[in-house]
Amino acid sequence: MPSPPQSPPLAARHAPVAKPSSNRGSRARRGGAAQTITGECERLFCETLRTVFLGEGNLARQDSLVTGVHNYNQYSTSDISDYGVDVRRYTERPSGAVPSPEMEGGMVSEEQDNGLVSDWVEIWDYVGGNRFRGFVAEKDGEKTLFVFFDQLVIGGDLKAALMALLELCDVPYFSCSRLVACIDRHAEAHATEALSKDLGWIGFQLTTLDDFTSGDEITSNKWLLMDMEV
Repeated sequence: MPSPPQSPPLAARHAPVAKPSSNRGSRARRGGAAQTITGECERLFCETLRTVFLGEGNLARQDSLVTGVHNYNQYSTSDISDYGVDVRRYTERPSGAVPSPEMEGGMVSEEQDNGLVSDWVEIWDYVGGNRFRGFVAEKDGEKTLFVFFDQLVIGGDLKAALMALLELCDVPYFSCSRLVACIDRHAEAHATEALSKDLGWIGFQLTTLDDFTSGDEITSNKWLLMDMEV
């Protein structure tokens, strides 16, 4: 694991990157990286998350996320003090996407058929030795950062990472008003309970996906959701 750069802890900033090269090999490598991070993030989605944020079974929509992500060339957040952050973003929502099937109870609205995910995020915590994956969802002009706390990170030293995630929400590029921690329900029970209590102490509370559905208090059978206003 690379050593963290010598700079104040929890400081975060982003910088523009050079425009993408017209070299075909460069585009292929960039596309491979984009597809990898998208695939790894989507792999963590349960059926509920896929339906709410992507549209379950919508293959055209899935492919467009990978294709559109190649257009991301304006910002980079790779210079994040003690934390490395890799962000892939698609900038255009596809037209003519196949409508996603509605879940029982009519939880998916017409707006959601267009997709709510604006960014895929992969975060390296060099202090605690953790890697997080997540996404930014946007609805009605409000952005929310969802971060997965899977079995690989639950039970580790997460204090510095949590502070960094909260600061990441304040980065102008993201400007997220809320942070949602998705805690793996299938992780070791004691570690999950301890993490939930720790999050509660700093202001997180149990939540549902009602803000992203038609008002239904939908939850996930894979992820315990806790949120905090930033």
